[in-house]
Amino acid sequence: MERTLRLITCDDAFRAHLIQGALDNEGILSIIHNENTSNVMRGFVSNLSGVDVLVYEADYQKALDLLEQNQMVGEQLRFCPVCGSEDIRFGLKKGKRLRAFFAAVLALFSMTPPGTAHWEWHCRRCGARFEQPVSRSHRLEKEVEV
Repeated sequence: MERTLRLITCDDAFRAHLIQGALDNEGILSIIHNENTSNVMRGFVSNLSGVDVLVYEADYQKALDLLEQNQMVGEQLRFCPVCGSEDIRFGLKKGKRLRAFFAAVLALFSMTPPGTAHWEWHCRRCGARFEQPVSRSHRLEKEVEV
């Protein structure tokens, strides 16, 4: 059984259906998730009201390239700012796990999103830890400078 990955989260179902149509034209199967919930939740919790477009893991890169090529999404921030590797992961900061747990429990009781103060990006290639990945063009500029 093949996994599905979230390709993009749209603000509304109309945009999600446009993207799904573009993917279908290229032979990429996709699923729209959260369409009904997004309409109900929109007035209450804006962070949770998006409509997700999911694709199979094998088609993820092709789908992302298609969206970037057609300028349906901005340039993706998915590279390490230190070495330019794509092998990066989002995870809890070292030494912040207990604090993040209590923040999640507090957020659950107060019915608010827990926030991202306890999270960071980590490069598996060079070991760097950073707040925000960079785009492909930023990565290429860095290679030219070296």
